Amino acid sequence: MKSSPAWNNSLRLLSGGRFLSSAGLTGISPFIPYYLEEMNAGTPQEVLLWTGLSVSAPALSYALLTPVWGKIGDRWSRKWMVVRALVGLALSMMLMGFAQTPFQFFLFRLCQGAFGGISDASSAFVGSHAPADRRGSALGTLERASAAGLLAGPLLGSLCVHLWGSRPLLFLTAALTLAFALLAAWKLGDAQQSDRQVDSSQVSRPPALSAQTDGRGGIGHAFRSLLSHPMIGRLVLAGILFKLVDFATFTMFTPYVRELIPSDDAVLFVGLLLAMSSVGELLGSSWWGKRNDRRPPERNLKLAGLLCGVCVLAHAVPLGVAWLIVVRLLQGFAYSALLQTVMLQVLDSSSDRDRGVRIGATNSLLMAGQLIGPMLGVRIGGLWGLSSVYVVMGLVMLSALFLIPRSSAAAKKAAERLPLQSTKKG
Repeated sequence: MKSSPAWNNSLRLLSGGRFLSSAGLTGISPFIPYYLEEMNAGTPQEVLLWTGLSVSAPALSYALLTPVWGKIGDRWSRKWMVVRALVGLALSMMLMGFAQTPFQFFLFRLCQGAFGGISDASSAFVGSHAPADRRGSALGTLERASAAGLLAGPLLGSLCVHLWGSRPLLFLTAALTLAFALLAAWKLGDAQQSDRQVDSSQVSRPPALSAQTDGRGGIGHAFRSLLSHPMIGRLVLAGILFKLVDFATFTMFTPYVRELIPSDDAVLFVGLLLAMSSVGELLGSSWWGKRNDRRPPERNLKLAGLLCGVCVLAHAVPLGVAWLIVVRLLQGFAYSALLQTVMLQVLDSSSDRDRGVRIGATNSLLMAGQLIGPMLGVRIGGLWGLSSVYVVMGLVMLSALFLIPRSSAAAKKAAERLPLQSTKKG
C-alpha cells in the first residue's frame, strides 16, 4: 500500500504540531523559577516548592485524563482530537501568561496536561490513517519532530526570555500553537473511512498481537486488556522502566556534571551534553521507525535497549567531557527507538474502535515511570553518590530487556518446530 499525497500532507501537519508542542513545553520549563520570582512567590524555598509542583503538574493531570480523550476520539473523530489538543495547549499557555500568583500558574499547568496531549492524539491518528507498511516510519517521523522541538525549545526560549521576558514567550507560543490548530482544522485529512477501505491493523497485524478486545470496552477495560495481553503487557512494563531510567538520570544529570566539572563552565557543559542527547534522538527517531517497518520491532527494541543501557552505565566512567558527548549522542540515538516501538506494538494490537483509548491508557501507565523516576534518582544519589544513579539505572535498563518477548515471527517458527521435534522423539 503506497502512501497518498493526502496522507503525506497530514503527516507534515502532525509533525508540525508535535514540534510546536515539544518546543513550547521545553522552551518555558527551564525558566519557571525565574517566572515565579517575577510573581514574588516568596522565599527561595517557596520558589523551589512551587517550581517542583509546577513542573510535575502536567504529568499528573495528563496521566489521569489522556485515556478519556482517547475514548472520545474513538467515538468521535481523531482529527478533532488533534485540533483539541493544540487548542488546549494554546489556551493553557495563554492563561499561564496571565497568571498573577504561583497557585494560578500551578492550576494552569494542570490544565496544560489535562487539555493538551498532542502526542496521544497524533499517534492515534497515525494508527488509523497511516498505510499499514508505513506505520513505523510515520511514528518515527513524529518522534523526530518532537526531538527537534526538544532541541530548539530551550535555545529559542532562552533567546525570547533574554529579549522580552517570560510572559511574552508564553503569549508567543500560545499564538503560534493556536494558529497551527486552525491550520490543522482546515487542512488535516479526517478520512475516517476514505483513507482506509479496511482497518490496516487487520492487514498487517501478526497473530501474536491480535487484540483481545472487541473495541467496545470502557477505559478500565482498556487498561485490563493491555496488562493482560501476553506480549503487550510485558512491553508496557518495559516502557515504564525505560521512562523511569530516563527521568531518574535526567534529574541527577546537572548535579552530576557539576561534580565532574567543578568550575563556572559546568552550566555550559550541561547545556551542551543535553543538546547532544537531543541530536541523537533527532538522528535516530526516523531511522528506527523505518527499521520497525522492515524488521521485527521486538528485535529492534532489544538492540536499542541494550545500547541505551550500556550508555547509561558509561556515564559512571569519569573520562571527561569528550567521552560524555559521545555517550549522550549514542544514548539519545538508542532511546529514540524505545517508546515509539512500544507504541507501535500497542497500535498493532488494537482495533480501530479502541485504538485511541488504548494509546491513552498506555501513556497513562508510562507516566508512572516519569513520576517515580525523579524521586528514585534523588534517593539513590543521596544514599550512594551521584555516579551510583547511573550504575543502578543502567542495570535497570538492561534488566528491562528480559521483559521484551521474542518476536512474533520467531515464536511462530518455534511453534512450528515443536510438532516436528516431538515426532522425532516418538
